[in-house]
Amino acid sequence: MTKKTISDSPLTRKAPSTAEKEKYLRKVSDDPANETERLPASTPRLLDTLAFTCSKPVIPEAPYKPTLFAIQPDISAQDALTYVSNLLETAELNGDEISLHINPVERALFWGMLHSVEVARAVVDALLDGSRATDPGSPSLGGR
Repeated sequence: MTKKTISDSPLTRKAPSTAEKEKYLRKVSDDPANETERLPASTPRLLDTLAFTCSKPVIPEAPYKPTLFAIQPDISAQDALTYVSNLLETAELNGDEISLHINPVERALFWGMLHSVEVARAVVDALLDGSRATDPGSPSLGGR
């Protein structure tokens, strides 16, 4: 039986290095022809297509008891996501401080939870930033 050597064909190529990726991304982002086209003014923004909040208890203790805190109705998605982002930022800051005072075993579990908070905030902030990118007239939110 003869072994056949297969040369690198055009269909097979090695993965690009990090430097190559950075060079490509710089080239693409600097090229004005690659800018994404703005959506027509009649196209609604994603956050505008979302419904407003409805009244919902924050922590229902018992179905027959009223709760002290509740989500207010008719809050826009933009405002609700901004508030969630602020809550997640506070959780991150508190978590960083708490992690300094716990033992190493608990710290590993805590860092996993804190990472989830950071990722959740990144998703919310990306939605908010994407909303601002499609609406250049929208005011920038302070503190973010």
